[in-house]
Amino acid sequence: MAMLYAAYFDASGKHEGYRVLTIAGAVSPLKKWSRFEKQWNKVLLDEGVTEFHATDFAASQEEYRDWKGDKVRRKEFLERLVAIIRANVNKLFSVSVELAAWDKINSEYCFAERFYSPYSLAGFVVIDQTLRWAKNKKLKPPEFIFEDGDDGWSGLVELCKWDPITPIRLPKAKAVPCQVGDMLAWKSRITATNTLGKLREMERTGNYDEETILTIQSDLQSLSKLQQVCPGTANLLAPETLLSMCRKNKIPRRTAIVL
Repeated sequence: MAMLYAAYFDASGKHEGYRVLTIAGAVSPLKKWSRFEKQWNKVLLDEGVTEFHATDFAASQEEYRDWKGDKVRRKEFLERLVAIIRANVNKLFSVSVELAAWDKINSEYCFAERFYSPYSLAGFVVIDQTLRWAKNKKLKPPEFIFEDGDDGWSGLVELCKWDPITPIRLPKAKAVPCQVGDMLAWKSRITATNTLGKLREMERTGNYDEETILTIQSDLQSLSKLQQVCPGTANLLAPETLLSMCRKNKIPRRTAIVL
């Protein structure tokens, strides 16, 4: 009997008010996910929290409001969670969309008519990454589960008809492995945001100083440390990539549309 796999994903960021929107997650056999949930929930229970939420954890708010300044507790908590990911996850995936790039390309091309929204596009690309991984491993396509509550779901469902895949969305309480996606998506979004901010400033000023480049390298290394927990892939969909997608999919320019 073939081993069954599932992939769980979560998003970080929104189209309005953010530089980057990221969807990230992981794939593993169902047996590993079952073990993961037991181990993960035990850590949460030990610490008196109901779920890992990266934004709340980073800001010491909601369930983590009493953790502020407690570096030892925070470090040990993350180390325990990362160890569980290392023991139970086969592959990590992350896709980020630069939102200013989306808006620019969409203003020139009928991009939203084809890919619907940044969330839909990121979700579709991360699913495609996972399908390619499964194919290379000679595995059946996994079940795809996304955390409920993010805008753009209907567009993702439409895009998945191309494969064809039918993704599922569940509340975090019913999809504990989505918390891996929450952790990775938040870290990937912050890293991409910091990196893009520095790159765009260098492009604007023409000042490619060594100190800024070293800072960018440090930001990227902070993400690679997380992704070295297990094999992983990460993509940033910036202007060049989105323009290439327009050409590949023969998406027309808006000025070319005759009403």
